[in-house]
Amino acid sequence: MIMDAKPLRRVLVVDDEVAIVNAVRRELSTPPLGRYRYEIETSSDPLQALEMAKNSHYDAVISDYRMPGMDGLAFLKALAVTQPDCARLVLSGQTDMDGLVRLVNETHIYRFIPKPWHDYFLKGSLAQALDYATAVSESRRLAAVVRDQGIVVPPLVNHIDQILIVDDDPGILAALSRVLTQRSRIDDLFSVIRAEVGHHAGPVLEEGHVSVQITPSPRHALLMAQEVTFSCVIADFRMPEMDGVEMLQKFGDEQPDCVRLLISGQIGQDDLIRAVDIAHIFGFIEKPWQDFELKSSIAQALAWRRIQIENRMLAKMVLASGSSPDAV
Repeated sequence: MIMDAKPLRRVLVVDDEVAIVNAVRRELSTPPLGRYRYEIETSSDPLQALEMAKNSHYDAVISDYRMPGMDGLAFLKALAVTQPDCARLVLSGQTDMDGLVRLVNETHIYRFIPKPWHDYFLKGSLAQALDYATAVSESRRLAAVVRDQGIVVPPLVNHIDQILIVDDDPGILAALSRVLTQRSRIDDLFSVIRAEVGHHAGPVLEEGHVSVQITPSPRHALLMAQEVTFSCVIADFRMPEMDGVEMLQKFGDEQPDCVRLLISGQIGQDDLIRAVDIAHIFGFIEKPWQDFELKSSIAQALAWRRIQIENRMLAKMVLASGSSPDAV
């Protein structure tokens, strides 16, 4: 008997509509399957799904947004606590702008799939999400080998995070640059809070470790990406040369490790969904912004980027040393 060589991935589907759950299961089980085989578990109750996740590992979750008792946002945040490496996709026909923004910023969903959906888009989205999550998870696992062996990896010396801001409004460019490079009373207050509560306050932008470059032109930004390695790029949505989603997508093709943030005061749900799906933005910043929230969002993005890069570096150390990847 010839066994299917495709890797098996466990997928949890959560939707209060049983018909939707069955439709997703049917489509993911119908050829062509692509590069993965799927073992699918389902639930019409997000609270029950969280109990299932306490005892079973899932590689990906496909969740509805509007569900009685617990919405998709609360469910995905709770699931991330026990299964942080589980790829998160939202499949929904109803959402609101505030909820969508929170899904992007608080759960970092890989893709939002509107109902009704095309089967090829559902399967392709899931496969891409699994590719990404598997790479991140494997790097983290191999990095743990180095850490468990007590090997201390020195931090980057004099590391400067290069941040690029792209907006066709000179006033916005100046304001954003000022917020990110100048210390304010809010920063002093936040330092006091961090001293009182420890590291639970979250990452911050370190003074002297951030360099900001600005440009009003998306095309110029893409040329800059060929010369400078950026840690973070922030792009406005509405710009005359090309919109921010297209620019961030192209920037990500040039520099995959650069975290991408979209900023706008005028954007619809469809365009924000497009930003998630094709530009894979880490977060969305709404104009006008609160300085504290802006800095926190960027600090979180930079911290996430550093962890991913460090894990990949440590994983390479394991493979180069010949240590067994199964030593964890």
